[in-house]
Amino acid sequence: MTRRIPVTFALAFTAAMVVAACNGIAPSPSPSPSDLPDATAVINAATTSSQAAKSVHAQIAVDGEAAVALPIGGASGSVDLTGTTASADLDKANSAAHATFSVPGFLNLSGELIAIDGKAYLKTTLTGAQYRNIGGSTALPVDPSNTNGLLKSLGEFLLKPGVDPVKGEDVTCGSKQCYTVSVDLDPAELAPLIGTAANGLPINLAGAALQMTIRVEKDAPNRLGGLNAKITMADGNVVNADVTFSKWDEPVTVTAPSPDQIAPG
Repeated sequence: MTRRIPVTFALAFTAAMVVAACNGIAPSPSPSPSDLPDATAVINAATTSSQAAKSVHAQIAVDGEAAVALPIGGASGSVDLTGTTASADLDKANSAAHATFSVPGFLNLSGELIAIDGKAYLKTTLTGAQYRNIGGSTALPVDPSNTNGLLKSLGEFLLKPGVDPVKGEDVTCGSKQCYTVSVDLDPAELAPLIGTAANGLPINLAGAALQMTIRVEKDAPNRLGGLNAKITMADGNVVNADVTFSKWDEPVTVTAPSPDQIAPG
């Protein structure tokens, strides 16, 4: 059971995970940060600068309802995602991460996850006060050692033929101003772009439509400020996910649980 629970946390990254395994054309070098005239330039600048950063903080909020794979014998069921939140600090330079999450609509689940030195530890309200060693960090929904790969895949997806990103109006991102780039894909357009990449996700994306907007800081070096995704399922259910990125390159400290905090076995 403990090995499947991180799947619920992955819902917060649904929009990014949809594109994580998609193949595409690698973004070309970005133009000058002071001159981002179109969607392609914004995407290239955000991909390049965000990959170069050593750390980042992500704040996630999810709502809606979806049929998901439950961590109970591979069964599936409809889960109310309203109020689902997560917060994560990623130390990209050292492939480490610390995250907390809460999914009130699924047995009032909440928990904490630590990934460091190639190992991952999880504790939740369903498994008790001690952490469980759930194996290597590659078992996690977002492997901290592959954060740059995820960012690169997002940029590649947005630049795929047929996605047609559109540069929109600037918006406020906390204390900064951000460019916006949006895509709107109906089921016929989305299906061939994601192919089999969605097979490992906890939700069934067959027949789904995607509306997604990324926010990119206007200040140099034009890092990714956030991402909002609306996924409309074939059954009419809708999942909304919003991810805000901040604290790029600020110090991050991730510490493994002490032995007395880890459940035996």
